[in-house]
Amino acid sequence: MKPTTSLSIVLVGLMLTYGCSSSSDNTEKAEKINNDKIDKQAIAVSNDAKEEAKGVSKNMVELANSSLTEFELSKVALKKATNPEVKAYAQRVMNDHQQDDKNLQSLAKQMNVTLPTGLSDKSNGHLGKLTGMKAGTEFDLQYLENMISVNDDALDSADDLRDHAPNDAVKTFARKLLDDDEKHKKQAKQLKNVLD
Repeated sequence: MKPTTSLSIVLVGLMLTYGCSSSSDNTEKAEKINNDKIDKQAIAVSNDAKEEAKGVSKNMVELANSSLTEFELSKVALKKATNPEVKAYAQRVMNDHQQDDKNLQSLAKQMNVTLPTGLSDKSNGHLGKLTGMKAGTEFDLQYLENMISVNDDALDSADDLRDHAPNDAVKTFARKLLDDDEKHKKQAKQLKNVLD
């Protein structure tokens, strides 16, 4: 059996679950659910295919968290940012990630991958810190710094997902995320340089 076929069988064997919000870390819970499902797959599926499926599902979980993090941070920035260009950037990020999230949810449903419904502990930390800040240039700079960091993580996950995509739909989605997140990171750096 081809590795891609085995991987597809494993991924199709996963079940979509949206009950990840009760855990203290939503991404860890989603990853555990996916790994448990993959481990319980038929003996006919090789261990290599199972490990590859775990990698794909982990990247999808991490990308869901990154997308939600960017959206939530940008929602706060839309309310608190004082620089009009930072506000406009936050709105663009929210628009992009609404569409990206819909596409990721659709792919996860097709592949029966569990995605987190809430932020990871790390992302909640970023959001809490940003929410607690007063509006002003310091807030704008912190928001942009967070966006650079989150996009770095997202770029790593999207790059890995593209390289190990089990099908063309996943590969195409990963390429789009790479483009979007590279653009978001570049724009955040440019705005940060202007404000510094």
